[in-house]
Amino acid sequence: MPFAEQTHTRDVWARRARRVLLNGPPNSGKTTSLRTWPKPMIVLSYPGEKGTTSIPDEEGIRAFVWDVPDPEKPVNWVGVLAEVNRLTFEALHGKLGPIKTFAGDGLHKLYDVCLNVATAGARGRAEDFEAKKYGPAGVLFFGYIERVLTTSLIENVVMTCWDGREKDDPDEKGSNPSRHIFPELPGQAAKAVMGEFAVVMYSMREGSGPAARYLWQTQPMGKVWGAGVKMPLEIAKRLPLTVPQEWPTLERYLIPEEGKEA
Repeated sequence: MPFAEQTHTRDVWARRARRVLLNGPPNSGKTTSLRTWPKPMIVLSYPGEKGTTSIPDEEGIRAFVWDVPDPEKPVNWVGVLAEVNRLTFEALHGKLGPIKTFAGDGLHKLYDVCLNVATAGARGRAEDFEAKKYGPAGVLFFGYIERVLTTSLIENVVMTCWDGREKDDPDEKGSNPSRHIFPELPGQAAKAVMGEFAVVMYSMREGSGPAARYLWQTQPMGKVWGAGVKMPLEIAKRLPLTVPQEWPTLERYLIPEEGKEA
């Protein structure tokens, strides 16, 4: 494929800014916040994701959840991944009806599917496998992400992922190595996935009960390094450290109307 000259136009940035990764701990608002993206929307809950009751149940949102007809039978992981790809790209091509947003819920579970494909199911059976199997698993995982994020068929793509603590130096020894919070993916994938999305938000909750506030951290700070936005400098200067978990609010900062500030 030939090279094309990069153009830093507003339209180019606006399209990239609408590819968002939300990571954070359970019960931090990730899946619930999907309701704030433009509709119609399709939510694909990746096989193995358990937090399906958090998927918004409202008009304009269609959710697809993995069903296991017979849990006693061996899992055909190649078939599982094929179904993920089939449904994803049918949705993106409008074969399931017109949509404005595609949401992939539980991206860490999709990595497990890819790893099970690469290990012939050893991951799912809790059996040992060669570390080199992470290589082909990553090819499948990141290949899927790239195809979804680079499509021009749909306006908005948002995906969710658990968070986890990663060692700053993989070779560091000792019982208490320095760690920071990244998306919950194995090894190098935890940091590599940050490079795939233009916008990575860290989801968090302050307080509890009716008074709880759900926020997105927009930049690396403290123990959280799993947040950041690749953006033009003039936008970076306006972006606050935290914003409410509402896509329209974040969108106003990332893609302000021409001649206006957020």
